[in-house]
Amino acid sequence: MRCTAILLRRIVALLLLCHLGVSSTCFAAVYTPSGETCRSDSSITTDVRGGAIVNSIDERTISVIKQFLTASSIDGQNHEFLIQGWRWHCMSLIRDADRLERLAAHLSSNKVNDESGLEALVSAANYVVNFNMAGLYRIESTMFVKWLRKNLCNVDAFSDSSNAAAMASAFGKVIDKIDNQRVDCEKIGKELYENASATSSSSITTEQRQRYLREVVRLSTRLSDQLHSMRNLQEMLIVPSISQVVSASEQKSFNNKVLLALGLLESRVHLVGMHDAVWESGSEIEKQKFEKEIPYVARIMIERWRKSLYAPKGAWALDYGVSDK
Repeated sequence: MRCTAILLRRIVALLLLCHLGVSSTCFAAVYTPSGETCRSDSSITTDVRGGAIVNSIDERTISVIKQFLTASSIDGQNHEFLIQGWRWHCMSLIRDADRLERLAAHLSSNKVNDESGLEALVSAANYVVNFNMAGLYRIESTMFVKWLRKNLCNVDAFSDSSNAAAMASAFGKVIDKIDNQRVDCEKIGKELYENASATSSSSITTEQRQRYLREVVRLSTRLSDQLHSMRNLQEMLIVPSISQVVSASEQKSFNNKVLLALGLLESRVHLVGMHDAVWESGSEIEKQKFEKEIPYVARIMIERWRKSLYAPKGAWALDYGVSDK
């Protein structure tokens, strides 16, 4: 029986690596009008409001990229974005940040001082900041941003255009913005976790605990806003641009490297969070893509992994006090 379980886990792991890495129909990215030159640009200001991300990047930069995407979409080819796990991981982190905000607000408004509630908050913050966000940003900082610069900040990628240098420069500014926001989120996350941990101290007063709880609410709200901003930027400009510029084979190769870097155990935990984020999004298109791209055997294992891997990692705490769970 034990050998059978081990064999099943190995089969699932192989399917995850192979299927997620070689799929060729993950995401058809079609833009609609509604030498590397990447370097930091001090004109890009910080904006933590989810719906105002474009306002923090100069109009010429946005215009250059939109013109490129409009021209590229006219060719009629079905260009595809294949690094689907990155999109779903971003969705999962946003969902978790929102749940953490809800948990902290619940504890604060109900003036909860019991150990179980405060323990749940610390566990939840640890999962969101030190596991989910840390996993995503480890890949982004060590692999993904470099890969984006290599493919979108290289004038050779736009050799057919007379505006190649301007496009490479524009993408450099956008990638700088994403990278700067990642650093900001990491700082917010560190402060958030410190405040969440402080709430469980036995040496503080109820008033001090309430201040820490309110700070956790404020920081988790700010984190959520920042994450929404990043996703808006990524979906509007990066996803369709990668689909136009980077070949399917190159995307698949990079996807395989990401999966190997995450590791099989960590990938399975993240897969549970991705599944829940996709289903809670209410998007039938996202659900269909998930069911198409994730192997059947892996999908039927999600509920088992939820109990054996996801919950023990601390994710259970995000639903503390939620009546319908």
